[in-house]
Amino acid sequence: MEISKKLIEIEKIVEELFLVNDKPYLLYHNINHTRNVVKRVQEIAGVYSLNEEELFILQAAAWFHDTGHLFSNMAQHEEMSVQIMRIYLGDKLEEQMLNNIANCIMVTNIAVKPVSLIEMIICDADTYHFGTTEFHQTDPVVWQEMEKRLGKTIERKVEKSLHLLQIHSFYTHHCQTLLHKGKQENIEWLKQKIATA
Repeated sequence: MEISKKLIEIEKIVEELFLVNDKPYLLYHNINHTRNVVKRVQEIAGVYSLNEEELFILQAAAWFHDTGHLFSNMAQHEEMSVQIMRIYLGDKLEEQMLNNIANCIMVTNIAVKPVSLIEMIICDADTYHFGTTEFHQTDPVVWQEMEKRLGKTIERKVEKSLHLLQIHSFYTHHCQTLLHKGKQENIEWLKQKIATA
């Protein structure tokens, strides 16, 4: 099956997964976030000379990367996303390609450092909003989702967000150039919130 048809099929699978297994507490990690990451992956990949296979791996990983949130807790969601991807694509793709998609999913865990260019691209696509004004909307929503899932109030949320942005890195030159200033502005915005709290 040609790659564009495979991607259309993957899109349908993931859209259906989120529709059928809708979790009201997924205020951020939902199909809209997934679609955004797919768009960002396409945007960043467009700057680099990737071959058709690399583009496919990236987009497939972007579609599946948060499906694990539907069936597991936050800590294990990347592993679950890989399992779900293998359930749907295991008999359609070669093992090496499945492994490459799995690696791209696993590297979206902020504690894991990307090695290859495609891993760097998906990391940057997933945290792209850290460098845009969109962060002002997404950050509170991420915390609301976490509190709903844990069933408790989380203290010092703004401080924790500030720490996250301060330890975070964009990996591709494209995102470093494009988003560094915006991320610094978001850091200052958070510092201001702390100062006036």
